[in-house]
Amino acid sequence: MSGIRAEFSISDEDYNDLDALVDRIRSGVSSLFQERSMCEMLGIDFDKSANGLDPATKLSLLNYINELKFGSQFENETVYPGDPVLLQTEESSELIKASCIFEVLGFEQLAKNMRRFYSEILIETMMKEVREEAKAKKIISADRSKAKKGKTNRHQSVALEIATRTWEKYPNASLAGLSQEIYTHLRIKWNDVPVVGTIEKWLKESGRNPDVKPKNRAFKIVTPEGE
Repeated sequence: MSGIRAEFSISDEDYNDLDALVDRIRSGVSSLFQERSMCEMLGIDFDKSANGLDPATKLSLLNYINELKFGSQFENETVYPGDPVLLQTEESSELIKASCIFEVLGFEQLAKNMRRFYSEILIETMMKEVREEAKAKKIISADRSKAKKGKTNRHQSVALEIATRTWEKYPNASLAGLSQEIYTHLRIKWNDVPVVGTIEKWLKESGRNPDVKPKNRAFKIVTPEGE
């Protein structure tokens, strides 16, 4: 029995995208299977000449193939088609049989497709845990990204509270002027206060700015007790 040997070099960078790694292995193994005859790999020899097999012999060979069971055996990083059965599924066995039968009948393109389908199932089964790990890593990464984006600056709530109180008393207070005053007030107590532009963005997005004109800077900020 002649098998397929598939070797792949794996670098540290491959672990950053496990899905891409599995896709590369799947594509490589698929190409090898498409280039080889399944019958030859399984030791099924028959006359491929133009005259070929007589109908009775061909029918006998097809029946023989149909009774066989096929699977896949893995040994370290080497993939071999054959016994003992690893992929004990009806689908995988039927794909191997179909490939062999199409080869005997001379339908090479159909046989090639069957070998490709089988090899893809083979690799997806072999790399199932890698796919699951890749999925888990993506979920964790997405959650961390979401949490990072949703993180609120510790000074935001105080800034909005001061803005609300100030606008209640001075509805004509300008957005830019109030943002500057809030920054100055907070900066006296804290070194990690964000820039004025960030505070102005908070106030603008809050929608608390009264729709009153004209705006001016004739106001004093109103702070909560204890601020």
